[in-house]
Amino acid sequence: MTRRIVLHMLVLFALLYTSCKKEDSVALQKAELPPSGTGSSLKFGDQTTGTTIIDNPASFKGMYVDNADAIIGNATSENNLINYAVSNGINAFELYGLKNLIKSSANYAKVRSFLSKCSQNGITHRVNVIVYYPGSINSSDSTYVRKYNSSCTSSSQKITGINMEWEWWNSATTWATYDLTLKSYYNWTRTVSPQLTNEVYFGWFKNPIGIEMTQATDLVKYCDRILLHDYRTAPDVAYMKSRMDYLGQAALNQGSPEKIIVLFSAESSFMGPYYSSHTYDDAYQSIASQYSSVSFSGKSGVRIYGWAVFKYSKAKLYRP
Repeated sequence: MTRRIVLHMLVLFALLYTSCKKEDSVALQKAELPPSGTGSSLKFGDQTTGTTIIDNPASFKGMYVDNADAIIGNATSENNLINYAVSNGINAFELYGLKNLIKSSANYAKVRSFLSKCSQNGITHRVNVIVYYPGSINSSDSTYVRKYNSSCTSSSQKITGINMEWEWWNSATTWATYDLTLKSYYNWTRTVSPQLTNEVYFGWFKNPIGIEMTQATDLVKYCDRILLHDYRTAPDVAYMKSRMDYLGQAALNQGSPEKIIVLFSAESSFMGPYYSSHTYDDAYQSIASQYSSVSFSGKSGVRIYGWAVFKYSKAKLYRP
């Protein structure tokens, strides 16, 4: 009788122990991996140490291209730009001035030719930057992009995403107006086929202050990726930490890590001189190293997805 009781207790203990270990294993997986089916699952090569999610090598390696409307259609300028991208490992163009071309179907052929060459050279992200100035009300970019993409016979010729640039934090508009516009673009990018990525350039949680989580929640909800500026003279994770914390917390609340692209500036007052002796990947590796040692509550909600540099005309002066 006693032996039978002891035996039953041992079996029960073993079952409970196994159950606890399985729960510990599931908890660990949830802590280290983003949810499935979100489009943000980890790839081979991602670093996943504790609550750190960072693509290394970078998945997104971008360059803002100013005056793209003057480059497209000029064979020499196009080749110089694409060769520069290839030699520096760039796989994304953020294109200023594209609207000036695609608003007229007369320019479609040369835009298709240029974007096709970009695609053939590994530039898989071809983004139309939509610039709003103080006092802007709306934009026709979505109409122009839709009509242009509809004219393409191959995906390699198409614009793949849009980037909204409107500095509400610098009082270029109100947060309420910005938010409505952001939602409008996001909803539109979901209705076209193939879908476009919806991204923004983001500076600060300001204008007004005190609603940081409200702003972070909608930025995360309505952006596929966020270009977060690190406008310093050298890569500086601490400069971005508080903003990443709000974004990470908002992403955790929504159940999926948010893709963050670290945005550097090659202007003379920022990282231009740095690039005279460092590659673009050097800057990203510095971010990766610094990021591994910082701690903040929203960290597991942030996925450091890559880097981008503002802008081509400045960058090539310091890094020819």
